[in-house]
Amino acid sequence: MADPKKQFAETLFGLYPDFLPTQGLYLDLEGNGSGSENILSFYWPALPSAGRFSWMKRSESTSIGYAEIKTHIDSIGASRAKWIVVYSAGQESPDERERLIGLLGQDPFPGSSWINLLHVTQQSTAIKSSIREHRNVWYAKDQVRVRYSLEALEWEFGIERPVNIRSHSYSYRDLDGGCGHMEVLATAQRSVSESATEEEEQSLRDYCEADVKNMFQVAYASEQLLFTRSERRNRRMVRP
Repeated sequence: MADPKKQFAETLFGLYPDFLPTQGLYLDLEGNGSGSENILSFYWPALPSAGRFSWMKRSESTSIGYAEIKTHIDSIGASRAKWIVVYSAGQESPDERERLIGLLGQDPFPGSSWINLLHVTQQSTAIKSSIREHRNVWYAKDQVRVRYSLEALEWEFGIERPVNIRSHSYSYRDLDGGCGHMEVLATAQRSVSESATEEEEQSLRDYCEADVKNMFQVAYASEQLLFTRSERRNRRMVRP
């Protein structure tokens, strides 16, 4: 039987052979779509570890606009990102990209390629089988069908979130089927209205950071599974 993580890695780099995980910008939106977004999170591995995560939040008086995002992207050096990495519906053409364009009115990354790790998961039969077999994470309202969520994929790669930043929409085997504590849309709305507690603000930040950081960790681990150290070095030297 194929090793699930190895097959995921083979699928990822089969679909995107030039992809360099350390040179991608990992991105996630929190909101309702249709131009209504509360938070935009970034993880840029080119920075020292303490500065890799950043986020932009809407307030009651200000929105997340194109000019503000471009200024932020330039300030962290991510305008040179060749790949934008998300975990999103939409197969190879991620909904996250359409949501971002809907929010801003234009694409802030016109020269970048988009990589959808959910699409990679859906194309990898071994990792899907492993997620179903292990059943570490499942959608709380559906006790039968296991969904291929980012949190389920994280489990397969040995990444475990603290319960306060696990989604309340999912049940977890190590909690005896109990749900996570994070109600991200409601918490984000309280953050926007400045009614969130200090603890909620910290949990919200940690949740948003986990979403983008863990995508990077999965992609980076996949590269290490598939390529030797010298091969990884050569891949960076021949970057197109």
